[in-house]
Amino acid sequence: MKTTRLALSAIAVAAILCVTASAQVKLTYSQARMAHPDWVQIPGELIRPDCVHEIPNGAMIETGSDGQPTGDVSLNGVRIAHYDACPEAPIVTRTFGSQADLEHDPGTQNGWVDGSQWLVSLGSGDNVDLQDGFWTVPTNPLDNGALIYLFNGIEPGDFSAILQPVLQYGSNGAFGGNYWVIASWYVGPSGFHSGPETVNPGDELFGYTQITGDSGGTLSWKVDAQDKTTGAFSYITLQNSGEQWTWALAGILEVYSVSSCNQLPSDKKVAFTKSYAYHGYPEYDKLEPAEWSAMYWKNTGPACKYSVTAGTTSTLHW
Repeated sequence: MKTTRLALSAIAVAAILCVTASAQVKLTYSQARMAHPDWVQIPGELIRPDCVHEIPNGAMIETGSDGQPTGDVSLNGVRIAHYDACPEAPIVTRTFGSQADLEHDPGTQNGWVDGSQWLVSLGSGDNVDLQDGFWTVPTNPLDNGALIYLFNGIEPGDFSAILQPVLQYGSNGAFGGNYWVIASWYVGPSGFHSGPETVNPGDELFGYTQITGDSGGTLSWKVDAQDKTTGAFSYITLQNSGEQWTWALAGILEVYSVSSCNQLPSDKKVAFTKSYAYHGYPEYDKLEPAEWSAMYWKNTGPACKYSVTAGTTSTLHW
């Protein structure tokens, strides 16, 4: 009988995974993890580990006219690596606008929880060409076991990718542990990140995403995470075309496997300050008035005291 129950369970999981998109049935996060136990949880995606690539500081990720990575990575004008396209599509765990991609599991929080964001109304060919801000590394959680991301950044209007300087606590399966690190990310069909740098509670961070060049509609970007206290930094560059970047993120809290509020930083808040968005490269005109909006995403985890004050200073509470 025990063997029969296990077989039925496997059949049930397989059936869930094979439901057609037309039926509009979503997986829960735990079902996605069960289906892919060896995949890693990078910011916003559950993805095959061989599709996550660490590149040197300043290395450039090249993308084609469709906005998708070509797989080529260069440094100082010389190609240093080529990565084939990921053979399986990642499972997106970040939020699309105000909608979650996965169903929620009872008792745990997984994905974006709360944040401050702004869908900027821009003309054709115009982008959020600089978004920046400061925040302080929080205290460690009282209890370990969760994966925590805190970041600002930008996304294109179709949510096909994200550029983000990221503060991380916990292991994502590729790197990290029970300590804080910074790294900069491009997350799309594959994940590319700069080398993680350890930072400490109380350190002041500065993160920004910026257009640094425009050659016939091919944009050059820099994504940089800096520790202003110690001087540590971790950054990537990107060449991109075919996308319009209109979603600005002043600050987002993204978590996985949180079953207790004690698994979140013990000071229970973080403030993203001096958060500004600009457009009109190369002038970098500040977008005013700032229209940051507080956002919350439904979850069925522990009832922590989530709240957001959105603005040039956006404070996320838990």
